[in-house]
Amino acid sequence: MQRHLRISLLTISVASVLTTPALAHSPYLKPNTFTAESKRTHVTVEAAFAEGDLRPDVAMKSDAFHAVAPDGQIFPLPPAATLSDATFLEVPLTQNGTWLITSGVRQGRVAKAALKDGQIRFLEGGAAPGAGETAIDVRSVTRADVYVSRGTPALKDITTEPGVEIHPVTAPYDAYAGEPFKLSVREGGKGLAAADVTVTADGETYNGKSAPVELKTDALGQASFTPSKAGLYLIQTRVRRASPDTPGLWLSNTATLTLEVLPQ
Repeated sequence: MQRHLRISLLTISVASVLTTPALAHSPYLKPNTFTAESKRTHVTVEAAFAEGDLRPDVAMKSDAFHAVAPDGQIFPLPPAATLSDATFLEVPLTQNGTWLITSGVRQGRVAKAALKDGQIRFLEGGAAPGAGETAIDVRSVTRADVYVSRGTPALKDITTEPGVEIHPVTAPYDAYAGEPFKLSVREGGKGLAAADVTVTADGETYNGKSAPVELKTDALGQASFTPSKAGLYLIQTRVRRASPDTPGLWLSNTATLTLEVLPQ
């Protein structure tokens, strides 16, 4: 049953050769509210990279920040402020319903690595590939999403980018502690089977860290988890694949979704 209370945040990653998502410096978007009253005209969103809890450590920069309104209209989001540790976006809420706020697909740095039997080993300090390894370049590609509702929430099936995303099958404003939450890892609107997904609880610095929940999507690209308590969760997937256009280049795609889970 849908409960009209709050909303969630979404972030995700892409690929076809899959590896377990690393949690260090994950991209995220975090609004100052997930559910706004009808009279509210904007929401402020923090965009950053963090290691562990959603505390900004490195500012996220993107030329593709934008919001998708309930009617599908796209609003580019030039940063309101960019600091060393975080970027801040001011999102105009001109319509009631559920908005998608996204970093868009971001092209990151290229790192040196070695490939053997489908496994990637990053090379540090000018190290060379070992026996049986092939030297490759690995480009980071990231995307972070979050959903915010104004007034009565209503979720439409929006795909805004050609890349990979974490799509909330359960409405993001309908996530409750003790109830299953279903998600889909998809690319171009189509589910990705056997994609690894990690779900990490936020705000556990002072209360002892719980182990991240590790999931793998089914043949339809779907997976589900049952949060044990209310709070914010970062859902992340990372997929690495050879570039279809550039020999010797692999793409490491990371996508995240920040989800607010409500108490019963």
